[in-house]
Amino acid sequence: MNHQYQDREPKEGWHLDKKVPLSLIFAMLVQAGMFIWAIADIKKDVEVLKMGQNQQQHRDDRQDNELAGNIVLLRNQLERMDNKLDRVLEKTR
Repeated sequence: MNHQYQDREPKEGWHLDKKVPLSLIFAMLVQAGMFIWAIADIKKDVEVLKMGQNQQQHRDDRQDNELAGNIVLLRNQLERMDNKLDRVLEKTR
């Protein structure tokens, strides 16, 4: 019986032997499935973050514009207060 296997030439490449347990094959398939599921979940999260980034950009632009408008209003009010203080100081002299 040993002579049968000795006369054979070794096969090129890899092959699956009957000694590999089915549980190992099943576990590897489950791991591959979980890996694919994890990648799909990451892609979904990236898409959600991209949509959130656009919304955040619009919100930031709106807040920047409001801030610029408020700064202009504060400068105008400070200039008026400065003018009023100058007039008060001139009257007291």
